[in-house]
Amino acid sequence: MAALPADARVLDLPVTARRRSGPDAWILELGLPEAWPRLRPGRFAMLAPADGRGPFIPRPFSIYSQPAPDRLDFLIQVLGPGTRALAALREGETCTATVPLGNGFEVQPPERPVVLVAGGVGSAPFLLYLEERAAAGAAERTWFFYGARSADRLYDRERFEAVGSPVRCSTEDGSLGFAGRVLDDLAGALDRGEVPEEARFAACGPEGLLHAFAAFARERGLDAELSLETYMGCGVGVCNACPTPTDPEGPWGDWPWVKTCVDGPVMPLRAIRF
Repeated sequence: MAALPADARVLDLPVTARRRSGPDAWILELGLPEAWPRLRPGRFAMLAPADGRGPFIPRPFSIYSQPAPDRLDFLIQVLGPGTRALAALREGETCTATVPLGNGFEVQPPERPVVLVAGGVGSAPFLLYLEERAAAGAAERTWFFYGARSADRLYDRERFEAVGSPVRCSTEDGSLGFAGRVLDDLAGALDRGEVPEEARFAACGPEGLLHAFAAFARERGLDAELSLETYMGCGVGVCNACPTPTDPEGPWGDWPWVKTCVDGPVMPLRAIRF
């Protein structure tokens, strides 16, 4: 199957900026030693504080933004000791990063409509996707459905809205936008013809959302892909901690399992049993 990306490397990178996002997340900007080409949306990095203050095993994070050729942003929600250690890094301190890893989204040609679906920090791989589509003149043919428990967990919402694509927010407590779950809003939009069923659909978010989206997409016959939120130990295909079962009838059917870190994290729904 897939091999470690040829452009991946291990680097100690300085924190060049940090800012809070919502009640429990931070955006860290890391400086690169040189200018990099634009990275594909959906690729990721394994991150850990360089001074060893965090857990031994790094944590995987989608590349959130590439604000300059020599800068990368990461959206980090504080959930445990690993993310807490990363969020505590200050400007000038150093983060060890194995980056860029994985296979990202195949950004669709401008003429094809795209629908992106995210829950909470599952928005992380989609800012780059929206920016790529906007740069290609396809902002109006790209819809972003963004759901969360409450308005304050629609992380960095204004930055997504500034790209220029239609952004549809939903909150389970009704504090902003559609009152309910993001898939209910998507179902209503499809039923009313507000988004086209022939679009490419992509989703990222907590496991419950991804399973619900997979069932929804199969029921509706949608062309869909997922960015899987899978636990990883190494990110480079060595530890076998992130297996995903394949669909025997899909393009990977000769292999019962694939590794999310090197074959994904973005995978066609038709290729996996999820």
